[in-house]
Amino acid sequence: MTLIARLCNFMRTESRAVVFILGLAVTLHDHAMAGVTSDTLHTIETARVKQFTLSIYLPPCYTSLRKYSVIYFNDGQHIFGEQGLGVDLEADVLLKQGHMEPIIVVGIHSDRQRTSFYVPYEDDGVTVDFGFYRPLADWYTSRIIRDIMPYVNRRYSSGLRTGIAGYSFGGLHATWAALNYPERFSFSGALSPSYWVRDFEILNEGKKARKGQVYYFDVGTGEWNYYVPMLAKTGLKILNDVSYYEAMNARHVLADWRGLRIRNILLLFAGKTNWNRYDWTVNLEVIRSDYTGKTYLRINPVITFSNGLTASISYAATFALLNPNDGVINKDGSFRFLGNRDLKVIVTYLGESKTIDVMYDQVANYRFEHQ
Repeated sequence: MTLIARLCNFMRTESRAVVFILGLAVTLHDHAMAGVTSDTLHTIETARVKQFTLSIYLPPCYTSLRKYSVIYFNDGQHIFGEQGLGVDLEADVLLKQGHMEPIIVVGIHSDRQRTSFYVPYEDDGVTVDFGFYRPLADWYTSRIIRDIMPYVNRRYSSGLRTGIAGYSFGGLHATWAALNYPERFSFSGALSPSYWVRDFEILNEGKKARKGQVYYFDVGTGEWNYYVPMLAKTGLKILNDVSYYEAMNARHVLADWRGLRIRNILLLFAGKTNWNRYDWTVNLEVIRSDYTGKTYLRINPVITFSNGLTASISYAATFALLNPNDGVINKDGSFRFLGNRDLKVIVTYLGESKTIDVMYDQVANYRFEHQ
């Protein structure tokens, strides 16, 4: 074990018993965080709060001498480790790289009432596909606020920002909870959220988003639910306050939520992002949806910041056709041909323009091959 690792362990176990000069203690902690290495391990603790089981990640060099932001994850039994979403592993890497502040992650385990706890609306389609349920999202959220949060706040050195995250139904709940309890959750992260419930009712609640909150949601193009309109519904500033990402060819499975998409959540919640250091590219998306049976055509500009944060800049960029008589392009980058001629699209973001050629034969061949 390295000297830094021993120092981390010492500070974690002895900081309450030993009287430090505060300035010296904080200095030691800063040096320890700067030297986090692969053998400086985080801690996963377990707890039971009434009917809920919790798995709680404490970062390397956790100490009561400072305050931490806390993010709560639905389906908490699946969020840690290589077999889960790897939230703990990604957090450790980002800390080591100096790309984010240390945080506490609380995984709230789900059970057979998962659908009832996470879905806020009545929907016959949900009943057909997942069985009988009652929309108890409001009750479940109240238990997080009244029971789980007080436990975490008593036991750990919390006190900064509070976020909530999840995937699928759990992602729907995370967005819904932040929209309806903005004073409790300043951040929401949603991986492939089930926004389709009750004909995308969640989009109608987007106007509840408050300035100062941050929302993230994504989708895999292999599952294809079209969520781009949520960006406009919130009225928040693109990237700084609401971010969206499309994972090419990703499907609605846990393995496809790992990696970059988890890092996006962590970086938006507690990352150190230089908004002036980035690169952006323009992608052509021709996606055949097994769910709807339709083919979706879209120009998707994607921005990547120096710390790895990646997002679509739909609605932040503008689109124009050099040959407008041959096609139509919308504000979100979706487009269609008016004939069989190629399109030349200009995409502009913050005064910089890039051009992409959309070949009619390429799109037509893709459609034919995927019928």
